[in-house]
This record gives sequence, C-alpha cells and structure tokens, in this order.
Amino acid sequence: MQEEEKKESLLSTDDSPHQDLQLNTPSTDETIVPATETSDIINPPSDIKDMEVHHHAHDPAAPHHKKNWKSYFWEFLMLFLAVFCGFLAEYQLEHKIEKQRAKEYALSLYRDLAADTVTNSRAIANLHTCISSIDSLIKLLGNKEELTKNTTAIYKLSVYAFVFPQYKPNESTLQQLLNSGALRYFRSNQLIDTIKNYNNSIQGFKDIRDDMGSMNIEFRKVQSRVLEIDQVIEAVAANNFLSRDALSFDQLKFTGSPRLMVTDPLLITEYKNWCAIKKFYMSNTAASFSIIKRRAEAVLRMLEKEYHFK
Repeated sequence: MQEEEKKESLLSTDDSPHQDLQLNTPSTDETIVPATETSDIINPPSDIKDMEVHHHAHDPAAPHHKKNWKSYFWEFLMLFLAVFCGFLAEYQLEHKIEKQRAKEYALSLYRDLAADTVTNSRAIANLHTCISSIDSLIKLLGNKEELTKNTTAIYKLSVYAFVFPQYKPNESTLQQLLNSGALRYFRSNQLIDTIKNYNNSIQGFKDIRDDMGSMNIEFRKVQSRVLEIDQVIEAVAANNFLSRDALSFDQLKFTGSPRLMVTDPLLITEYKNWCAIKKFYMSNTAASFSIIKRRAEAVLRMLEKEYHFK
C-alpha cells in the first residue's frame, strides 16, 4: 500500500509542471484581450449610469409651436418699423437731392438773368436814343428847302435809323428748366409762375421779331436810294455803335463829304415815311424789352429772397 501511494505521488509530481506549462502557454488561434480592456467591457464606467438626457426647450418661433397674438403683434411691429424707416431714409435722401438741384438751377438762372438785365438796359437806352434821333431826322426831311444845308446832320441821324439795337436773352437754363420738368424742384409756386411769365414775355417778343427783320431790310433799301449807304455803314463800324453803352451823336465821323443821292420830293417823302415806320418798330421793341426786364428783375428778387443770393 505504501508503495502504491508513493507511485501515485510521484506521478502527480511529474505531471504538474507539464500541466502548468500547457495552461500558461497561449494559443496562437485566440485573440488576447488585455486585462484592462476586458475589465472595462465587463464593468462599464459608473459615469455612463449617471448621464442624463437633457431636453431642449421649445422654440416659440418653431412652426410646430402655437403663437399667441403678442408674438404676431411684435413681428408685425418690427416689420412695419423696418419698412417705415427705410421709406423715411429714401424720402429724406430724395428731398435732399431735389433741394440741391433746385439751388443749382436757381443759381444758374440767377446769373443768366443778372447778365441779361445789364444787356437789356443798354439795348433799351440805345433804342430810345435812336427813336429820338429818328424824330429829328423826320423833321429835317420834312423841311425840303433846307435839305442841302442839313446833309451832314441827315447822315448822322440816318446812322441811328440804320441800326436796330437788339439783345438776345440767354435762355439755356430757362429752357432746361421748362423742357426737362426741373421747374418742379422749386417749392415756391409764386416763383414758378414768375419764371413762366418771364418766359412768355420772351416768346411773345420772338413772334414779332421776324416781322421787324423784314421791315428793316425794306427800310435800308429805301435808305440806300437817298443816301450813300456805304458812308453810313462805315460810320456804324468805325464808331462801334452796337457795343457802346450809349450812342454819341457828336462822335460820329465820316471818311468823305456825304451828299444826298436824290432831291426828288417823292423819294424824300418815302424815306421820311419809312423812318416813321422804323420808329414805330423801335418803340414797340423798347416796350417789349422793358416788359422782359421787369419780369426778369421780378425773378431775380424772388431768387434772392428764396435762396439768399446777393
């Protein structure tokens, strides 16, 4: 019995190292999982258990949310204020631009009229001088017995009958205002009406200006039959009549000794009659220029008052 027990103990002692070796030797076909990872999978962190799901608050503007009347009211009010403020800004900008353009047009028109009134005044003064000289010429032509004695005087006075003082208003700014509709930039209705009246006086004078041109051609034809017309033309050019502030009778000079081409009473009478016609047209022209000047001055006064021009 003792011998059998010894054999069994020896066998068990020999087998144990071999068995331990087999148990501790890893197999090549199995995946080795680290101890730490295995423990994490088996035992998940306690934090996961403690996590909570947070629910987001509902957005009042979300489609699925039912709005109350206050939400609609505030949305409408904000939209209305945005549109209204945009409208006010656009209106203010447009008003500023129109005001600036009105001032620019007003200044340009003011300068045109200020220069025109000076030229107009000179034309009116020269017309009255011519009218007075034609009156004297008609008297001399009526005294047929003294024609030869007054030949030089007749020539000098005939120079005033030959010319026709005129002036042409500068209408560039005026017509631009009327044709482009820019007259609306002026806020004063009284100013607008005054400008229109000024324009009407200019256009009214244009209607009769062509008739005066035709009349003046016929007058000079008759004048050339009575006088040496070249002497008259040279005197006009030499004395620079149309650019003077006043036409001076005493400064008139002739290159030769003027003489009458005819002494036929019929032709002299015809010339005298044409002088009367020329005086009539000059008087009407002076009256038209005076109306234009008064209306131009009225526009100037209103522009000075409205825009403080000096």
